Amino acid sequence: MVARGDLGAELPIEEVPLLQEDIIRRCRSMQKPVIVATNMLESMISHPTPTRAEVSDIAIAVREGTDGIMLSGETAHGKFPIKAVNVMHSVALRTEATPLISISHPSLSTSFQAAPGKELFQIEISAMFASHATTMANSVGTAIVVFTRTGSMAVLLSHYRPSSTIFAFTNEKRIKQRLALYHGVLPIYMTFTDDAEETFSRATEYLLEGGFVKSGDYVTLVQSGAHSIWRKESTHHIQVRKLYVIVIS
Repeated sequence: MVARGDLGAELPIEEVPLLQEDIIRRCRSMQKPVIVATNMLESMISHPTPTRAEVSDIAIAVREGTDGIMLSGETAHGKFPIKAVNVMHSVALRTEATPLISISHPSLSTSFQAAPGKELFQIEISAMFASHATTMANSVGTAIVVFTRTGSMAVLLSHYRPSSTIFAFTNEKRIKQRLALYHGVLPIYMTFTDDAEETFSRATEYLLEGGFVKSGDYVTLVQSGAHSIWRKESTHHIQVRKLYVIVIS
């Protein structure tokens, strides 16, 4: 949580914007969700429209890569809580719809820090596949489907900010709750079976029935990560699959 009110109280106020950017970068490098809060739409506590500076503040936080932006007084005791939420939502969506003109791609060895008990090489391999999967999904214009027990691959995919949704299917309810904080990830709880194709078919049915995708759409399926599902430990896959409605007569 980038609590800018507390930062401004403890440190020179001119340092806060630089600290915000640095904290967001550090959180993403450690695969931790990060939320920016405090004074996002302060004027809307008593006025129905935000200032231009506040709109820019939201856009800057989004472009810096934050996973979430949070209101406090605006909705807790403000006069226009629903309008404040709508403004924040519309500004964030508009900002996300415009890709950055230049995107730097640091080396994988410096992009991520290995968690305790994990080898950096293992993180690099998974990060490489997440990067390539994002490139493929963006190139062909597909959503991403990933099955995960630990959430690690969904988190890595979120780091690379694909332009479409990451549908993260997990059989762990606590992982579903954790993934809800990450940018672009729609976590879905579903029990897995020993048959990969059967599980994928049930996931396809869920996405089609929920209106998330249409029959005939393509998705990028990623099978990689620290804990294998339906594959040998040394095998990683990125596939583009076409979804169909299965009609049983």
